Amino acid sequence: MSRGMPGCYYRESQGEPTGVEWEFEDEAESTIILPPMARSASLNSLSSTQSSVYSGLEDLSELMCTIPEDLLGRTANSSTSRVEMPTVPPSSVAVIGVNSAQPSSSMSVDSSDSASPASSWSSVLGKRKTELLDLSLSSRKSARIDDAKIRIHSIAHDRNLQAYFDRKSICFGVQWLIAKLVTQNLLLYKDINIPDLDKLRGTNKEATPRMDQVFAYETTKGETEGYFVKEKAVLLPWKELDREHELAVAIGDHFDGFHRQDDGWYGGKVHFRATLKVINERNITPEYRIQLMPPELGPSSRLTRRYGSKNFLRVKVPRSILNKPRHDLVEFFSQHFLLCGVVYRAFYAKDETVFLVATNASAGCSQIPTHAQPAPPSLEDFLDNHNPIYHNTAQTMAKWSSRFALGLSNSVPGITISHDNIVYLDDEDPGGPDMTDGCGFINKVALKELRELLQWDTVPTAIQCRIAGAKGLLILHPDPLENSSDVSRVYLRQSQVKIKYPALSKCHLTIDVLRSSHMRSPSHLSAETIVNLAENGVPHQVFIDLMKEGLDAIVDSLLDWDGPDAMFRLWHTVARSGAVVAARIAREAGGEARARGFFVKDNDIEDDDEDDLDAAIGSPRSIAWWGDEVSGCPSSLEETVMVMLDAGFTPRDCPVLADKLRNILKISVDNYVHRFRIEVPMSCIAWIVPDPYGILAPDEVQILSRDSKFLYPDGTESNVVLGDVLLTRHPCKLPTDTQKVRAVEKSELRHYTDVIVCSVQGNRRFADLLAGGDYDGDKAIAIWQPSIVSHFKNADLRYSHPPHNLLENFHKDTIRVDEILDRHRGSQFDDLIPQLQSFLLGGLRDISSVGKYSNLHDLTVYTLGYAHEETIRLAYMFCNILDGAKSGLTILPEVMKHDTNRYQKRAPEWKEIGEEIRLETNEINAQRPRGMNEFVMDAILSHARSYRDTKLKLVDSAFANYRGLRDLSLMKPWQDAELRAERVKNSSGDAAMKMEAELSMIRKHIAKMREEYTKSIRSNFTGKKIERRQDILRSLARDFAAVPDISSFLFFSSEEVVRLKASYAYTHDLTRKSSQFPWDVAMRELGAIKARSLGPSKTVALGFYERFVLKQSVFHR
Repeated sequence: MSRGMPGCYYRESQGEPTGVEWEFEDEAESTIILPPMARSASLNSLSSTQSSVYSGLEDLSELMCTIPEDLLGRTANSSTSRVEMPTVPPSSVAVIGVNSAQPSSSMSVDSSDSASPASSWSSVLGKRKTELLDLSLSSRKSARIDDAKIRIHSIAHDRNLQAYFDRKSICFGVQWLIAKLVTQNLLLYKDINIPDLDKLRGTNKEATPRMDQVFAYETTKGETEGYFVKEKAVLLPWKELDREHELAVAIGDHFDGFHRQDDGWYGGKVHFRATLKVINERNITPEYRIQLMPPELGPSSRLTRRYGSKNFLRVKVPRSILNKPRHDLVEFFSQHFLLCGVVYRAFYAKDETVFLVATNASAGCSQIPTHAQPAPPSLEDFLDNHNPIYHNTAQTMAKWSSRFALGLSNSVPGITISHDNIVYLDDEDPGGPDMTDGCGFINKVALKELRELLQWDTVPTAIQCRIAGAKGLLILHPDPLENSSDVSRVYLRQSQVKIKYPALSKCHLTIDVLRSSHMRSPSHLSAETIVNLAENGVPHQVFIDLMKEGLDAIVDSLLDWDGPDAMFRLWHTVARSGAVVAARIAREAGGEARARGFFVKDNDIEDDDEDDLDAAIGSPRSIAWWGDEVSGCPSSLEETVMVMLDAGFTPRDCPVLADKLRNILKISVDNYVHRFRIEVPMSCIAWIVPDPYGILAPDEVQILSRDSKFLYPDGTESNVVLGDVLLTRHPCKLPTDTQKVRAVEKSELRHYTDVIVCSVQGNRRFADLLAGGDYDGDKAIAIWQPSIVSHFKNADLRYSHPPHNLLENFHKDTIRVDEILDRHRGSQFDDLIPQLQSFLLGGLRDISSVGKYSNLHDLTVYTLGYAHEETIRLAYMFCNILDGAKSGLTILPEVMKHDTNRYQKRAPEWKEIGEEIRLETNEINAQRPRGMNEFVMDAILSHARSYRDTKLKLVDSAFANYRGLRDLSLMKPWQDAELRAERVKNSSGDAAMKMEAELSMIRKHIAKMREEYTKSIRSNFTGKKIERRQDILRSLARDFAAVPDISSFLFFSSEEVVRLKASYAYTHDLTRKSSQFPWDVAMRELGAIKARSLGPSKTVALGFYERFVLKQSVFHR
């Protein structure tokens, strides 16, 4: 089967194509599709009747695109038809994606009028030429591509095959997986054996597993029945897709979203992902293709719930592309994208991801694909539904485009509030609108309903949410009478309302919950915050002492192996250091983890290894940090140590456990030193909210916890902070970004726990002093550590105001929505799209400016001083660039060039170490000028290195005496079996031979598996993504467990064979260079052998075990 490079890609043409010309780059063959029912084919047609693969398919596809629906045997209605492409002479006709799965270059075609539902667009723009036709179509019909030169990028599509897919109702999951193989250059559509596709009929859940049988590229080994059930439920999207499809078909034309059902289900949780790839690195003009990835379950969002998961495509753009001076990404993503018979359009870009939405634009056939349920909207209807442009004309275009982020926020649908119970607050509230920016109210009954629905432990004080075009926080209503009501209500401030709607649907009236209020103590200081505190008077020695205390706590707690409860304490310490229990729960919660307040461990490697083809083409990979249920070996170091400890192993008698614990210690120490994340025992982090009563003085805050978690200087704990306290937030770049205030306790505010309540008095919003914050979900760090607070002095407030000429450094695009509409009055919508996309995709421009100015600011802090006027200017430059997508500010090229030439140099040494930068350059690190005081980070680094070395020597000495030990209890099962064989040999020669043969099968299998293990686990193993590492280890564990076939065994039961394999794997490994092999393939059984050898033990189901915790209060010294 051919694996040729797909030829369909973006190419910036030197000249515009004319007429209906299509461009095929390096395509050996192409097909010209003639008008309906005309039977003709080019000599080089890929669908030639001479092909055994496509024989007869061309007739079928042409018929299906022209004959009435009722003859196709579909249960279709008017909502499933498309507006047919206009008939034009054969010499000028070309249809999208003949064999364009081998992605063809950008293509241009003249097309006729568009037909789409009437919307607010038509009231501003001109009447559509096909308006009468529109009236006969439902809102979910296909529309022809309008009069324009349209560039089509075919991701993966074949017109003939699409017709077959539709006729046979091949599910979208199968079509996606086939398209994935095509985009990965592993399959050509023309090489697909059509009869084989009959094996792929059925639902997504039924059909997608059969892909392994049909296509040889999928090489997943069978998994033991009953294993990985929870992981599969979190990972595999097929059941979820089936439910969305079935519900959409049942609802039909009245579909308005996948709202929460009676059983708690809601839609929009399947992520269809892709990656942008550069075709030719050497070309000056960028050429790209889109490579599909396996779909997976993830967080839902308002837009995916409203339109369905498969109507959205997320394209990851690697930083290597974004950082190029000329990438032409906006132009590339302004094209139409064709995938599986559906045309997608890009509508937003943020955080290195471009979001595409499926539309009802024509793909060359009048029938909408059968998989397109719910049917995709027109692009204008999609934009109008989320942010109606005619009703938001006062917004700048930058603001209008940025509002699409609200619909893409990871959220969970909460309760639905009736329109009458959404109250809009007057501006006369305490402190005025600016003093409370971003924060409204919600009454207690609504919070209780949300708690029950989302399974929170307690009723929260606040939630971060989206509702009715508003965003931000909703905190508990201050009126006791309102909180005694049994009717759920929310109260919104005008500052929260970002989108105005002519009418509110159920989708708009549902509270979309992002997260609930939570407080963590203690907190950590970042390098930026340390610099700020030091420059405001805190001595360097304070941070050095805190750094040493933190290292002592890490090392000493993990080396505490003495005493009756030593191993229990060690288990508890390891669990806390890795946040293991919370991470386990978060994994099972999947997309709801954040909304339910669970910790999620981040992946430590950003991009896939592009050379690791096996990882890219394999079946859906394991989920990061899920353990191997076959071997019983966890994924993370911390969990592995815990599993070994609770089986009865100790660092003193188990070298493997000692090595893993030693690695945890070294990683923890290095991270603590290099990342400069110094823990402050007397600190916390939480949302900041405005005082709902207006009773706090301008320099007062309240910090109250639901639990007693705050450490006091005398060693006691409390649930309230009192006295002087520092508040700061990220990014902390200005001298005034940390403020000293006084923490008090007000009886009226006793219900406002796990948040930091700030004053609304004074002439300026307090949150604004903290790096320009507001109250829509900003978090602040509170510090009451005496050694820090006592020395700190507030900086002059003049630094909190930007330089008067700052805006001279920027071009400000202040064009408003109404201006754009006026310019295009009387035009068709398609004429407006390019300008809209230039704003919607603005996140692809100047992506590197934010990081550049952050680095320039760091350099001027180091070389000019923290309060130097240029340092202050660069801090404000950074902040404005960071917010540029919403404000419309773009840095002037000449300013960027000037600042780069003047200030850019190699970072200071402390900065490179902190960010683990490895530069191959002869340039020296930036130097601190003579005459300036020692920089705080230099001082910390110097002492940290020395103290780290001291602590690591202590670690090495602790583990020096525990190597090469043999655990006789693990060897005993195999030794007993051999002794048993010897006894049998003395009484029965034939039986002994059979018994010895069975033991020999085990020996040979273990020897073979160890060899396979050695080949698979190479020196670069730890550099692979965690999912890939898990897949390799799981494959080895499955092979280890599957052989030998015990059906022929007479002397050993299946349970005995499992035990003997584990025991011999351990014994065999000792005769060679000791490795992780026996533990990676038989951790559970080795643990069981050890536990039984120590005396009474208890077998526990995995679901129970993963929720076990130990409390420190039960330990004995």
